[in-house]
Amino acid sequence: MMNYKINLGGWNGVFAVPFEVVDKYIKLASSSSLKILLYFLRHSGEYPDILKIAADLSLSPDDVADAMDFWRQVGLLTLAEGELVPASEISQPVNTQRTVQVKTEEKSVDEQIDYAKLKTAALRAPEFSPAEIAQTVTDDEIINFLFKTCEALYGRPLKHAEQNALITITEHIGLPAEVTLTLVDYCFSINKSSPAFLKEAAMDWAENGINNLAAAEEHISALQKRYSSENKVKAIFGINRALTQKEKEFISVWFNDWGFSAEIVEYAYELNVNSKGKFSFPYINKVLESWHDKGYTSKEQIAAKRRENARNNENNSSLDIKGIDESILDDYT
Repeated sequence: MMNYKINLGGWNGVFAVPFEVVDKYIKLASSSSLKILLYFLRHSGEYPDILKIAADLSLSPDDVADAMDFWRQVGLLTLAEGELVPASEISQPVNTQRTVQVKTEEKSVDEQIDYAKLKTAALRAPEFSPAEIAQTVTDDEIINFLFKTCEALYGRPLKHAEQNALITITEHIGLPAEVTLTLVDYCFSINKSSPAFLKEAAMDWAENGINNLAAAEEHISALQKRYSSENKVKAIFGINRALTQKEKEFISVWFNDWGFSAEIVEYAYELNVNSKGKFSFPYINKVLESWHDKGYTSKEQIAAKRRENARNNENNSSLDIKGIDESILDDYT
């Protein structure tokens, strides 16, 4: 007699996935979060650390930690002996009642906002649970649109910390959704879209009254102009580090207050280096200041005047950097 058995193949080993994962969180969970949940369900009862999970799933430790925190707040992971493990059952029902209070009244003109206190609260660790976020997205069409638009911008589902940041910005800091989207788009364009940076920038916008599209666009235009000037100077000077605040102030004066072009700044740099062998921001600033005081606005104009001075054997400190105090260069570090 022949013996038969069912060949289940991969179905010989299975594990259950809670309904709530699909019903409530599949739209909010990132791909990393879903991978890690499946990993934990497969290894129920084990205690893998973050580095092992990251290596097994080819993820970064930061992504693993973020995903683990997401499922811990949902209640599908729980702490056991100091380690996160799959919960055999959700001992407490997930609270899906929204606890975030949406502002419904405009602040009066005379009302003073304690921005220091607001900033401290806004920049603390994520405060909204996945359940609260899910309810917010369901109840608020504007937040839902903001999430979807940002996901399209990022090209992936938002991480839990990013979701928290967006809700904090709109409902805690108080920027309108369209202004928040403009902020995210700008931060993304300069590769500074971390949740912490977004909240810092949002606080700066709120403090400076940038709370409508017109103000946001004007502010971004000014920022883009500033960054463009700074990047030009870094390229001219061969700087591969972040600029100091003082150096940024010099550049702002050169381009915004005195209206010099990158060509003139480069000319001042070349004169400085050719004469002294090294460059100095204060030294170049002194050169440019002398040109500004004399009303020179083009490289050709400056060069022509220098040639005239050379012919007359003049040592005009407003045009010839040899007349500038050496201590400006020697003291600069």
